Amino acid sequence: MTPEDSHAAIYERLLAVEKKVDDVHSETRTMVDAFKAVEGAFTVLGWIAKAAKPMLWIGGLITVLGIMYSDLRQR
Repeated sequence: MTPEDSHAAIYERLLAVEKKVDDVHSETRTMVDAFKAVEGAFTVLGWIAKAAKPMLWIGGLITVLGIMYSDLRQR
């Protein structure tokens, strides 16, 4: 085998490895984007949960006042 043949074989292998690395990089980028989207969704759900707690307290208070008012009217 001549040095030129050896260099050509090494170059072909290098190109194959470079293509594989590029493929893995694009797949990894897709997964990272998906994880970022999920992280954003959980952030929004956290905001909704923070808003829901006071709304539940207010709803419960209104319900209790409504029940008390209804009970007083029936007497």
